[in-house]
Order: sequence, then structure tokens, then C-alpha cells
Amino acid sequence: MSIQHKPYQKFVATAATAALVATAVVPVASANSTAFTDVGERYKEAVTYLVDNNITNGVSATKFGTTQVIKRVDVAVLLAKTVLTEKEIASAPNAGFTDVPARAKAYVNGLKAKSIINGKTATTFGAEASITRGEAALMLAKAYGIKGNTDNVKFTDVSPRYKEAVAALVDNGITSGKTDTKFGTDASITRGELAIFLHKLEMLGKAESDVVTVSSVNAVNAKTITVTFSAPVDAKTLKNASGVEVITVAAGKDANNAGKVSQELSADGKTLTLTAKNFFEGEYTVKVPFETVKGTNGKFVSPVNQKVTVNDTVAPVLTSVNTTVKATTEKLTSVTLTFDEDVATIETVKIGNENYTPVVTGKTATITVNLDATKAYDVTVVKATDFAGNVKALQTAPLTITVDDVAPSITGVVAVDETSVKVTLDEEVKGNKLVLTGKVGAFTANIVSDVKVNPLNKKEYIVTLNSDYLYKNSNADTVTLTAAKGALVDAIGNTNAADVKESVVVTKDTVAPAVTNVETSVTNGKVTAFTVTYSKEVTSLNAGKIKVVNSKGEILSLADVATPAINDDAKKVVFTLKSGLKADQYSFDLAEGFVTDKSLAANKSAKFDFEVDVTDATKPVETTFTIVGATEDKNVVTVNFGAKVKATGTGSALTPAAYQVNGVVLPADTKIEFAKVNGNVDQSVVVITLPAGFVKADDTKAVFQVTGVETLDNKVNKAFTKTIAITDNTAPEAKSFDATELKEITVTYSEVLAPLAGTAIIEDEVKLFDSKGASIAIKGFKVEADKLVLTVDNAADVSKITTVETKTTDILDVALNAQKTGITLTK
Repeated sequence: MSIQHKPYQKFVATAATAALVATAVVPVASANSTAFTDVGERYKEAVTYLVDNNITNGVSATKFGTTQVIKRVDVAVLLAKTVLTEKEIASAPNAGFTDVPARAKAYVNGLKAKSIINGKTATTFGAEASITRGEAALMLAKAYGIKGNTDNVKFTDVSPRYKEAVAALVDNGITSGKTDTKFGTDASITRGELAIFLHKLEMLGKAESDVVTVSSVNAVNAKTITVTFSAPVDAKTLKNASGVEVITVAAGKDANNAGKVSQELSADGKTLTLTAKNFFEGEYTVKVPFETVKGTNGKFVSPVNQKVTVNDTVAPVLTSVNTTVKATTEKLTSVTLTFDEDVATIETVKIGNENYTPVVTGKTATITVNLDATKAYDVTVVKATDFAGNVKALQTAPLTITVDDVAPSITGVVAVDETSVKVTLDEEVKGNKLVLTGKVGAFTANIVSDVKVNPLNKKEYIVTLNSDYLYKNSNADTVTLTAAKGALVDAIGNTNAADVKESVVVTKDTVAPAVTNVETSVTNGKVTAFTVTYSKEVTSLNAGKIKVVNSKGEILSLADVATPAINDDAKKVVFTLKSGLKADQYSFDLAEGFVTDKSLAANKSAKFDFEVDVTDATKPVETTFTIVGATEDKNVVTVNFGAKVKATGTGSALTPAAYQVNGVVLPADTKIEFAKVNGNVDQSVVVITLPAGFVKADDTKAVFQVTGVETLDNKVNKAFTKTIAITDNTAPEAKSFDATELKEITVTYSEVLAPLAGTAIIEDEVKLFDSKGASIAIKGFKVEADKLVLTVDNAADVSKITTVETKTTDILDVALNAQKTGITLTK
């Protein structure tokens, strides 16, 4: 049947209901996907989606549990909440599984009702067992109602049972298998793998409008190529960690060497302008790399290798000619000519019969003149040539004269940080020089120590204040900035006629730097470093405040593991791992004050701990282990794990739920203990005594399974299955009795009884009573299959039978188990 996927109903996962849970659930407020240290680039988008949509959380504040296996019951809870309605969950009939915990029962019932899942047996779901990739494929394909062509399945490890489900996942782009020939059907699926599957499934059928693509790549002219995106892109992702642009331009055969290509993103984020230092001519390929550039919506821009041919045959066009004066009584001294593209050369500029030599910069050219501002002029440009060699012989435009007699003014003053403010003007000032003084409190000293123009916006200035005069009495100060009379001068000489004063409140920085992300770096398949990113610039790194522990709990010297250093942008601390460092899971504890910020207070970083999985291409971090073997003797099973395993908590080897015989989980009262060798406990070997009544019949090839047991360093056992010989240890139980003859009482047992020996005495094992409680003597007895036939004087007198415990027992089943005592049967 096909299940119609419903829009996800957001919910907050709790410890009782969260899916994808291993040992702990992080409160939603702290489940920041960017803080997980075990989530690499492969998993990041999927994990971010699941966490941001409250589908799941991490196993701790800093770890998602990417490589940990997941239980069947947790996958079931997740799927039910994703694809079923609340009504479908609440109204589902009991599926009849006895091993599903109360927290998950309704969800499992709902999935069973929709035929999305089946149990291991009619009465067991296998709730605590880890789920294989094959089983997950079955659940996911059914849950999302997807189909595929089985002819496309080329994996050699996919049996007919899984083929349709695997085909559905492959054909819908959910997975491509472990290798070209292996799907990994019997391997336990990890939380990271499942996150990727679920994210891709959640994306199926959704509108593609949120996918950012390259809409076009156009050659504007010989200096300019534009890349247009379907949606705004994140400017920060246009460069890598080293500050190098990631979108590149490759010249084709015979194409001109464009030289360095500068890049500028438009204000709306949708157009990237590529400008050549030399010029473009010929065929070029604009390359947008795979999963590197992101839109502002967080989605990766689809990669392209777009060819574009530049053949600029259009000469530059004069678009305007302008000048500005304070009054028409003054002389015109400078004229600016603007073109529609960058200009390489201009032979001359003519006004009347005068020739002027222009200074060309990009799309503008400037000439120095001495003209009457009351007259009109036509300006002629002779031989304007662009970088492709296109020439416009003559073009003429009228000179536009603008009268500006207004001095520059301050339009805004805002605090940037605790010691600097930004001053904004309504126009540029002459020489880009702004002179200001500053006062605070009762101090008479000028506290302005520096004023710098913003090179990208010359109407903005950053003013640095002398911190020695700040925050003497409180964490906030009002600073008054003054531009003295005549200090604000524009290009044509307009100046302020009086002092200009503006006030701004600056606040002392008392916020400690916080960790916002921990990310590993991989080179040639090997983790070589990781970066801890803070919310603000940091300094004063104290390596003595770092504690490192490996997966076995051994405290290591930092010098043997990594070298930390603050990188150029000052917000990141890069830990470069030592060459040859063993692949393992390392826990890092950064104590309070590991770094401080650059504020006046030197705020200390808070304590922060996290884990890093160090892997390499040849030997990844081991997250699973192989059980050495298991033996059995008289219903006592000995399991050799080959490594020390946990005794308590999640993954405990002493938990009966970790073991199954013929698909049945061992009872909670099963005796399980570690083996002893010469009186010493061997924590790598477990001895399991199958409890009385558990084995109902002899079985020389009973299927024994172990799941979910963890070593002390958190490795989970690989699926373990072995056939063992077990012996019936269930006592025969008297179930009913009837008077089958005038002098015979027939007692029916739960199973076939062993023949009674000629010397047998059963009168002490079975007691008969009449309605008044008087004993009735047994005159004779015999066994017929599951019947014990007793001879008495009058069968009608017997109203009660009781089985009694004795030192020796003659009433046995064929496996020689003594009958169950303390049973009373009445008519």
C-alpha cells in the first residue's frame, strides 16, 4: 500500500518520546546543530534540518552521535511522528508486541496498522535491537510510499526480501549504497546515515523554489562578466577559510589572459560581477563548485561549469558630463565624464576650441577646466577606447552644471563597540579627512584617538576613542563628538558655519566569548585539524586550560594530540592534530579562561567540552566491535566479547534485553554475570543461565542473538547470531482433571509426561480431596501421553487435586523436568 506523506507537524522531542536517541536527549534550547563536533560536511545539512525542525536532537550538547547505531523502536517513533496523524496514532489497535516500551507503544501500533512495519515474531517487535540498513530500507520505503525499478539494483548483498525497498531508495536518490556492489544490507544503520536518508526523503516532492541556481552567466563587455543567481547568495560563502574566492574563471584555448579577476556581489545578493584586471576575450568557463556557495536560505547553490564567450565589439558610450559649483559666480574647475563601461584611453576632450587631457579611472574621466559657470557648454570626447580596442570616434553631450552651496552634515552616530563609533555624513568630504574631537563626563581631554574613512563607503568613518577615559563610574558613557566650525569641507569648498555636535552612548563589553561551532578539517580522507569558532574575536590563548581524554578515559598530554592557535580572523582557534595521531574519539575540556575577548574587561570564555572523532582514510574510528563467540552447556550460555563490556546503563552486557533465543528476549529475571577466572572477574566474558520455564522444548539449533552491548569505549557489538543446543527446562503443569471412569480420575498436564517406573510412588506428589477436605487414597496410577490416570474407590468423590513438592519426584516430563508444584485444581 502507499502511504501519503503528510507535512511534518513540529513537536518538541522529550526524553520520553524523542526518536534518534542513544543515551541522552539535549533540551531543544541547547541543541544547536552547528555545535555538534561529530557532524562533518557530509551530514551537516541533514542534521541541521532534523534539529531545526525538532525532529531529533543530539545525544549530548556537543555530539549528535553520528556514528552510533539506532534501535528499531526509536526509528519507529520517529517515522510515526513524521508520516502519521495524531488521530492515526491514537486510534490504532494493539499490535500485540510485548517488548515495546510504554513510551513507544502507540507509535508502533500506528505503524503496524498501516502495514509499515512488522515484528520479529507475532508477539515481539525487537524493540531494543539495532536496526540494519536493509530493515531501515523496508520501513522508509513503506513509510514514504516510494517505488523503484528492481532492475536498477546491482548490489550483490540485497536479497529478494529487500530488493523493492532498496530499489525505491536508489531510484529516488536517497542512497547509492556502501560501495558500487554492496548496499550493506545486514550492517547496522548509523544515526548519521539515517539522518541523511530522512532529510532526502523529507525533501522529496517539495517545491524546488528554495534551491538556489545560477540563472545566467553573461559577458557584459571586455572587462565584465556577470553571474546571476535565482536567489540571494551568502557573501561569506564566496570565499574559503583562506580568503580565496571559490567561484573561478578559467580561460579556454586561445582566450586572452584576463589577469586577476575581482568580484563584487550586488546589494541584493543576486548578481556577482567579475571584473578583469586586463580584459576578457575568447571563451571562458565560470566555475561554481559543488556544495560550497550557499544561498541566504542556507541551501547550497547548484554547481555549474558555465562557458561564456566574450567578444566585445561595442565602443564605450558617454552617458553624462557633470560639474558642481557653490555659486554661478564662481569658475568651473573640474568636469567629470561618465561612460557605460571601463575606458582604457581617451585621445582628447574638447570644449569649444580648447583641448583637455582627461584622467581616466574605470568608467569615469576627469578634466581640469577654468570656465564661466553662467554659460552652457557642449563637451566632445574624441576616440574613447575600451579594453577590447573598440573606439568611439566622436561623441558629444551637454555639460550639466549643479549648484551646491550646502556644507556636509553628520546624519548619524552609532556605537560600533565599547571603544569605537561610526559617523555617517550626507556627502563625501574633501580629501576623505574628517576632524572630530570627543568629550566624556567632566574630562576636558579630547578622547578621539583616531578617525578612519570606510574605503567601501567614503561617507562613513570609524572613530576610535581613548579607553583610558571610559567607564570610570559605570558600564555606559555618553560621548559628545564635535566637528568644529569649518571642519566639514566638501569637494567644492562648502564648510559648516558653526560647530556640529552629536552625542552617542557607548557600553562596556561584559559578554564572554561563546563557542558557536566546532568543525573538523579533512585532508585526503584524514582528519588533520578542527576549528573552534567563538562569537567574537579572542586573544590570550592559555593551552594550560585544555584537558584531553581518549575514548578509554586516559588523560593525554595536549602536546601529544594537537597544537592550538588563534587564526587570522581572531574568532577561530585552530587545533592542528599531531602527525600520526591514532584514530580514536578524543574528549576536549576547555576550562574557563581558555581564551579571553579583546574587550577592556578581557572577558573570559566559559568552560566548554566536546568530543572529536579523529579518522583517517585507512583506519576510521571504530564504532563497532565483533563478538568472539558463544558456547552453551546445559542451558548455560557463555559469551566471549573479546573486550571489556559495560556492566550498567545503556549497552550493559548484564541486561537481559540484549539477548534473544529464537526471537524471544530473555526474561528480566535471567541470571547474567561476568565470568570469574581464579576468583577474579573477567569483564569480557558473560555467563547466562537460561531461567527455568524459558525453554519449552529441546532445540539443537536454537538461534541465539546479541544486540546493543557496548564496550567500555562505547563501541557497539556488530550483529551476532549463533545456533546453540538448548534443553527443555519447563516443568509440566497440571491443568485440569475429570472423572473419566467410575474409579478413574484423569489429570491433564501441559505437556507429555515420562513413563512412570514400576517403583514409582506418587501418592506424596499428588493429593486428592473430597468436598469436605478429607483425603482420598490413590489405589493405582498410569501415564498416557500428557495424562496422569489415577485409580480411586469412587471418582465422583474427588473435588480437589493438589501437586506437592517432595525430595524425590517421579512425575516428570520427557526432558525429566519435575512437575510444577503448588498447583491446586478444583471442580
